[in-house]
Amino acid sequence: MEHRPSHNRAPHQLPAGRHGLPRAFVVSNQRERILDAVLQAASRSGYAAMRIEDVIAIAGVSRRTFYDHFANKEEAFLAAYELVLDQLLSGVSAAFASGDGWTSRVRRGLAAFLNLLAAEPVLAQVCVVEALAAGPRALARRTAAMEAFQTLLQPPKGDALATSTAPPVAIEAIVGGIYEVIYSRVTSQRTEELPSLLPSLLHSALLPFVGPEVAEAEYLRVTRTAAERAVPTP
Repeated sequence: MEHRPSHNRAPHQLPAGRHGLPRAFVVSNQRERILDAVLQAASRSGYAAMRIEDVIAIAGVSRRTFYDHFANKEEAFLAAYELVLDQLLSGVSAAFASGDGWTSRVRRGLAAFLNLLAAEPVLAQVCVVEALAAGPRALARRTAAMEAFQTLLQPPKGDALATSTAPPVAIEAIVGGIYEVIYSRVTSQRTEELPSLLPSLLHSALLPFVGPEVAEAEYLRVTRTAAERAVPTP
């Protein structure tokens, strides 16, 4: 526990001295601050250049407190990355489940993914870019997440619109292509553009399964809806 003068304490830090807070709350609060600091530090300087000193400065904790929670910066990054992926997958899965058909589910899930990343550039930087530099364990977790997205792009048997099938490698290529497009926007500091890519990315995701006519119809519908939302309300 840090004991700092109150006038130097950041708003997110716990009160100094004997504050009477339960130990479980204190530990949880410290861990959350460290994880948030890891995301910020990795986003600013990149995982390779990120230092534990940067993390503890942002989190407002001591070096000892950091090591009470994590063995090293890789462990801390993996915990933060896992948290981000869980949030993304949860949001995408919920949006996907709200659709009334497979094409509607893919549209909703992909829209949720793009919107979530655009709304949180720090998380987008960590999830899409920095995870590639964080070692084999982070890459393995990324692979598992990609496979989860691939499962969503596999139309169920008997779907009325999905008249074609594609081998697993094709679905892998679709997800990989979407990832590369997103990666290019995030690395060029254009994360806010991601939602506008929905029509084109949706078309690419649906085309192998529903054919050009249905894919084009979905593309036009999403484009028209986006245009209508962009019109200022009188």
